[in-house]
Amino acid sequence: MSRIQRALASPARPDRFVCLVTAARNAADAIGAVDEYLAAWSIEKIARVQKVDGGWAPFDENRNPIPLLRPSELRKACDAVHRQCSALRAAGLPLAPELLELDLFLFFACTKLAELEAGTCG
Repeated sequence: MSRIQRALASPARPDRFVCLVTAARNAADAIGAVDEYLAAWSIEKIARVQKVDGGWAPFDENRNPIPLLRPSELRKACDAVHRQCSALRAAGLPLAPELLELDLFLFFACTKLAELEAGTCG
Protein backbone atom coordinates (compact mmCIF):
# COMPACT_ATOMS: atom_id res chain seq x y z
CA MET A 1 0.00 0.00 0.00
CA SER A 2 1.44 3.38 -0.97
CA ARG A 3 1.88 6.32 1.37
CA ILE A 4 -1.09 8.09 -0.25
CA GLN A 5 -3.33 5.05 0.07
CA ARG A 6 -2.45 4.74 3.76
CA ALA A 7 -3.05 8.45 4.35
CA LEU A 8 -6.48 8.23 2.76
CA ALA A 9 -7.51 5.01 4.46
CA SER A 10 -9.94 5.24 7.32
CA PRO A 11 -8.43 4.99 10.79
CA ALA A 12 -7.77 1.38 11.69
CA ARG A 13 -9.14 -0.16 14.83
CA PRO A 14 -6.55 -2.33 16.57
CA ASP A 15 -9.21 -4.80 17.69
CA ARG A 16 -9.87 -5.68 14.03
CA PHE A 17 -6.27 -6.83 13.69
CA VAL A 18 -6.37 -8.74 16.97
CA CYS A 19 -9.37 -10.60 15.54
CA LEU A 20 -7.44 -11.34 12.34
CA VAL A 21 -4.52 -12.78 14.32
CA THR A 22 -6.86 -14.76 16.55
CA ALA A 23 -8.60 -16.24 13.49
CA ALA A 24 -5.32 -17.23 11.80
CA ARG A 25 -5.29 -20.89 10.83
CA ASN A 26 -1.68 -21.00 9.69
CA ALA A 27 1.54 -18.98 9.76
CA ALA A 28 0.71 -17.19 6.50
CA ASP A 29 -2.58 -15.94 7.97
CA ALA A 30 -0.83 -14.65 11.09
CA ILE A 31 1.88 -12.91 9.07
CA GLY A 32 -0.75 -11.45 6.74
CA ALA A 33 -2.64 -10.01 9.71
CA VAL A 34 0.54 -8.36 10.99
CA ASP A 35 1.29 -6.94 7.54
CA GLU A 36 -2.24 -5.49 7.38
CA TYR A 37 -1.85 -4.04 10.86
CA LEU A 38 1.44 -2.34 9.96
CA ALA A 39 0.05 -1.07 6.64
CA ALA A 40 -2.81 0.61 8.52
CA TRP A 41 -0.43 2.78 10.56
CA SER A 42 -0.61 6.44 9.64
CA ILE A 43 2.46 8.39 8.58
CA GLU A 44 2.18 10.40 11.80
CA LYS A 45 2.03 7.30 13.99
CA ILE A 46 5.09 5.84 12.27
CA ALA A 47 6.92 9.16 12.69
CA ARG A 48 6.27 9.09 16.45
CA VAL A 49 7.79 5.61 16.71
CA GLN A 50 10.71 6.59 14.53
CA LYS A 51 11.64 9.37 16.96
CA VAL A 52 13.22 6.64 19.09
CA ASP A 53 13.72 4.08 16.31
CA GLY A 54 17.32 3.08 15.78
CA GLY A 55 16.33 0.99 12.77
CA TRP A 56 14.65 -1.76 14.75
CA ALA A 57 10.98 -0.93 14.10
CA PRO A 58 9.42 -2.61 11.05
CA PHE A 59 9.22 0.63 9.01
CA ASP A 60 11.63 1.98 6.40
CA GLU A 61 13.09 5.46 5.99
CA ASN A 62 10.08 6.46 3.85
CA ARG A 63 7.73 5.50 6.69
CA ASN A 64 6.41 2.44 4.93
CA PRO A 65 6.04 -0.92 6.67
CA ILE A 66 8.68 -3.49 5.86
CA PRO A 67 6.83 -6.57 4.58
CA LEU A 68 7.17 -9.66 6.73
CA LEU A 69 7.30 -12.71 4.48
CA ARG A 70 8.37 -15.56 6.76
CA PRO A 71 7.78 -16.57 10.37
CA SER A 72 11.43 -15.86 11.12
CA GLU A 73 10.97 -12.25 9.97
CA LEU A 74 7.96 -11.80 12.25
CA ARG A 75 9.89 -13.24 15.20
CA LYS A 76 12.88 -11.00 14.39
CA ALA A 77 10.67 -7.88 14.34
CA CYS A 78 8.96 -8.92 17.58
CA ASP A 79 12.27 -9.57 19.32
CA ALA A 80 13.84 -6.31 18.11
CA VAL A 81 10.92 -4.15 19.23
CA HIS A 82 10.66 -5.94 22.57
CA ARG A 83 14.42 -5.62 23.26
CA GLN A 84 14.29 -1.91 22.57
CA CYS A 85 11.21 -1.41 24.76
CA SER A 86 13.00 -3.24 27.56
CA ALA A 87 16.10 -1.09 27.08
CA LEU A 88 14.05 2.12 27.17
CA ARG A 89 12.27 0.96 30.34
CA ALA A 90 15.61 0.01 31.95
CA ALA A 91 16.92 3.49 31.14
CA GLY A 92 13.90 4.98 32.91
CA LEU A 93 12.43 6.39 29.71
CA PRO A 94 8.68 6.30 29.12
CA LEU A 95 7.36 4.35 26.14
CA ALA A 96 5.29 6.24 23.60
CA PRO A 97 1.78 4.76 23.34
CA GLU A 98 2.47 3.77 19.71
CA LEU A 99 5.60 1.88 20.70
CA LEU A 100 3.81 0.09 23.52
CA GLU A 101 0.99 -0.85 21.15
CA LEU A 102 3.47 -2.17 18.58
CA ASP A 103 5.31 -4.23 21.20
CA LEU A 104 2.10 -5.74 22.57
CA PHE A 105 0.63 -6.49 19.14
CA LEU A 106 3.81 -8.14 17.86
CA PHE A 107 4.09 -10.18 21.07
CA PHE A 108 0.50 -11.35 20.60
CA ALA A 109 1.13 -12.24 16.95
CA CYS A 110 4.33 -14.14 17.79
CA THR A 111 2.52 -16.05 20.53
CA LYS A 112 -0.17 -17.05 18.02
CA LEU A 113 2.51 -18.01 15.50
CA ALA A 114 4.20 -20.26 18.08
CA GLU A 115 0.85 -21.92 18.85
CA LEU A 116 0.22 -22.51 15.14
CA GLU A 117 3.68 -23.96 14.62
CA ALA A 118 3.29 -26.23 17.65
CA GLY A 119 -0.15 -27.35 16.48
CA THR A 120 -1.81 -26.25 19.73
CA CYS A 121 -4.42 -23.98 18.10
CA GLY A 122 -7.98 -25.22 17.83
